[in-house]
Amino acid sequence: MKNPHLLLTAIVCLLAYNSFSQPICGFDIIHQREMNLNPAYRRNVLENEKQIQRIIQEQDISRSLSTEGANPPASPLATLYTIPVVVHVVNTGGAVGTIYNPDDTRIINTLNYLNACYNGTYPGTTPGAGDIQVQFQLATRGPNCQATTGIDRVDGSFLAGYVANGVKANTAGVADADLKYAVGWNPRLYYNVYVVNKIDGADGTVGQFIAGYALFPGASPVMDGIVMLATQMNVGAKTLPHEIGHALQLYHPFQGSNDVTQCPPNADCNVDGDKVCDTDPISYNQSGGVVNFTPRTGTNSCNGLPYTDNTERNFMNYTNTGAAGYLFTNGQKTRMLAAMNLYDRVALPVSPAFYTSYPLPTFTPPVAACPSVTSSTGLGGGFAGLLKVSVDNKTFGSGPTPVDTGYLNNANKCLYLMPLVVNGNYVLTTTMLGVNNEQIRAWIDYNNDGVFDNATEQLVHNTNIGILTNSYNSLSTPFTVPAGATQNTILRMRIIEEISTVYGAGYNITGACYNPTYGQAEDYPVIITAAPLPVLLEYFKGSPLNKSVRLSWKTAFEQNADVFEIERSNDGTHFSRIGSVPATDNSNGSAYQYDDAGYTGSILYYRLKQIDKDGRPTYSNVITIKLPDQDESIVSTPNPFYDQLTVRVRTTDRTSVRVDLVDVTGQLIYSKQASVLNGSLVVPVPNTTQLSAGIYFLRVTMNGKTITKKLVKEQRP
Repeated sequence: MKNPHLLLTAIVCLLAYNSFSQPICGFDIIHQREMNLNPAYRRNVLENEKQIQRIIQEQDISRSLSTEGANPPASPLATLYTIPVVVHVVNTGGAVGTIYNPDDTRIINTLNYLNACYNGTYPGTTPGAGDIQVQFQLATRGPNCQATTGIDRVDGSFLAGYVANGVKANTAGVADADLKYAVGWNPRLYYNVYVVNKIDGADGTVGQFIAGYALFPGASPVMDGIVMLATQMNVGAKTLPHEIGHALQLYHPFQGSNDVTQCPPNADCNVDGDKVCDTDPISYNQSGGVVNFTPRTGTNSCNGLPYTDNTERNFMNYTNTGAAGYLFTNGQKTRMLAAMNLYDRVALPVSPAFYTSYPLPTFTPPVAACPSVTSSTGLGGGFAGLLKVSVDNKTFGSGPTPVDTGYLNNANKCLYLMPLVVNGNYVLTTTMLGVNNEQIRAWIDYNNDGVFDNATEQLVHNTNIGILTNSYNSLSTPFTVPAGATQNTILRMRIIEEISTVYGAGYNITGACYNPTYGQAEDYPVIITAAPLPVLLEYFKGSPLNKSVRLSWKTAFEQNADVFEIERSNDGTHFSRIGSVPATDNSNGSAYQYDDAGYTGSILYYRLKQIDKDGRPTYSNVITIKLPDQDESIVSTPNPFYDQLTVRVRTTDRTSVRVDLVDVTGQLIYSKQASVLNGSLVVPVPNTTQLSAGIYFLRVTMNGKTITKKLVKEQRP
């Protein structure tokens, strides 16, 4: 569904709910305010929507071809995107673990919950799209190239008004942009989550309060990211998965409705309402300013059909579903994956924020060069822009000319470093806005004199790159690093983009000091060596997979690499070799994986031992994997069930067990408390023939935790 105009009065969104508090969010009011008052944001959102629709059409074609051809193209839906996250805990000076300063364990557990929501493994997230194929990982490399945990603690007391009111979404507090400017890390390399004490003066402990908000891709860099209350950084709280949905271009299912009496337009589900076709048109379930958080049943007045889980259990709706849990639909998944290809998101999964090591002991920015200043004409409209730069396996995203305010100097930022090799062959790929014919010119200051020579240091000059309908334009150009290039010193690469010379000879980029009328310039740091730098590990991570642990790692560079040995420990101190994977020794890096099925225990520690061809070893970081308990299980027979249901519980402990059966609204149908004496317990559930057909949830609580399983009650003829 879709309505092209958000309503000003739709200012709240449900994240979680109980009888004592009503968390709401500020997406609608902030998004609409930006759409009305910020021409650049409005322009970028509308342009991004065109790209979303184009990408979705391409995905549809790809899926169609995959069922017809012997060699279909790879589907964009096959990609797993991992986004680097930095959590800024903007506290008020209290100790770690106090109300406004959640500890690391709580943050990590909440991110694990977020990942479970997005990979479909959290109880209640199915049926639905299941695995969204987007995951989130704390960054391992900070903005100054230092190692980081991805959790950044900042005492926000230096921001005037922060202690009293927190951040202003609508009424009171520090301006959103002021907070993010003071605290945030580069949004092109990290997705920032700002954990704050209060929003509009409320901390989320009582009454109705804004629990968080995020904007769509297309916001200025300083505005991007999630702001959320510290009190909502909890497993099971809907805030974080909901706001990530906004960050990936999802609207609310009732988009276009103002209250319970108004149905949104739905003539074309691709362009009306929330622009998702498998979420029915529904009204905003509020009347007289009071939101009803109960999932609706019966007939949907907007289409005459029964309400479905696709709206009433949706992560993006204003409902509290209790044990029934929440879901994303397949249409929402498609939209989120398309959003990962927008210029604001495309470089995040390949960000150097995931590096576990840095190739240089120190970073010295290259010598200064003349700035390239865009005219006010270009800064005032969306005519051109350089959106992505790639050199082989290194990719960096940016924004169009107004977003980047013309000249973007990345040459003084260590994480943008591009390592090259003398006599090496590379491909420079530049992606442009594409609403006009454009041109590109690029150089590397090979002799490090601060001057870009058109004859000896130019990589590309193309004066007329045509328009592609509803698509960004890209140009790929091969180049070779000359033998005489300065080595082991950080050099400057400059790329200038402008509208094409077909619009007039005056737009010709004459040299590296050219000042664009509509386009922009971007600088990057480059280092050239006689041979590739030593192995650079981008990431090393692992996760449980069926009855094994899937370990995966990726290198950015390899030189004289022989083998990766995988080592495991049960205590984090004493490691032993469990296997090995040969290195590809590929100068552009490679991706690897290893499955460990021979482990024992529930907490495991892994590290890599990379061995060079001369026998020298290098160790990776240590990762910790916590496995589901193997000594506890529940089995319900049969499933689906009709006239009888038996629950069998197994545990190695002598413990008390509670068995609950609840319906999708969270209403308790049956409960039994018993003790396990011999390692197992059998609980027959009576009167199941009287239950209506549908979905139920079995909750078994033992040893201080609850295991949930979905059941289906059949309707017999």
